[in-house]
Amino acid sequence: MNERRQAAAHVFVADLAQPVLSEEDMYHLSKVLRLRGGEVVSSSDGRGSWRMCQYRQSTILDIEASEIREAPQQLRELTVAFAVTKGDKPDLVVQKLTELGIEHIVPLITERCIVRWDEDKGSKNQIRWQKIAREAAMQSRSVTIPQVHKVFLSLEAFVASQGPNVAFAEPGGQSIDSVISVIVIGPEGGFTHQELALSQQRVSLPGGILRSETAAVAAAVLMSQQRVQHG
Repeated sequence: MNERRQAAAHVFVADLAQPVLSEEDMYHLSKVLRLRGGEVVSSSDGRGSWRMCQYRQSTILDIEASEIREAPQQLRELTVAFAVTKGDKPDLVVQKLTELGIEHIVPLITERCIVRWDEDKGSKNQIRWQKIAREAAMQSRSVTIPQVHKVFLSLEAFVASQGPNVAFAEPGGQSIDSVISVIVIGPEGGFTHQELALSQQRVSLPGGILRSETAAVAAAVLMSQQRVQHG
């Protein structure tokens, strides 16, 4: 991580053996960051592999004699599902969950969500959020890009896709421990009784009644911390 932190920029490429910048990333490096030829750039395939390169003011990165390296594989992946709110707050949630190392980000439409989307609008937002996740992973020097899943139009459908290990963030629940790997964050109006009946697991978050976006970030911090400490 220290090498990537010291690099002038971090980018994602399709092939680390022959790293080529996208036109958008080329513009970002040359016009926004104003990198000069010869500056060191770290590159990753977004799946855990990475290498150091040199920027040559073209879309082709110079790999010199650098080796392709693999980041340590996580023993378990973390999932945060969150009820979609109005405005650009979900953008912030996706960005922060990416920075905190969450592998699976799942937007939900629950019973008490103000937002009501059909599959088409959900798909368009999924594409946009995946782009936000990629940009956040570049900024945080991550070598993996989380998967932003399709928008689930009901909590029941999401729980059915995950099995019994889903925990709802709800006051009075247990502390988040190393066993918990899937947490659902409800809307500010909370879950309905019918939704709460979908899973018996509850986890509590610090503080009082949190906004949905705050709760999602708090859950991600605690889950990531548990994984660092206990694997």
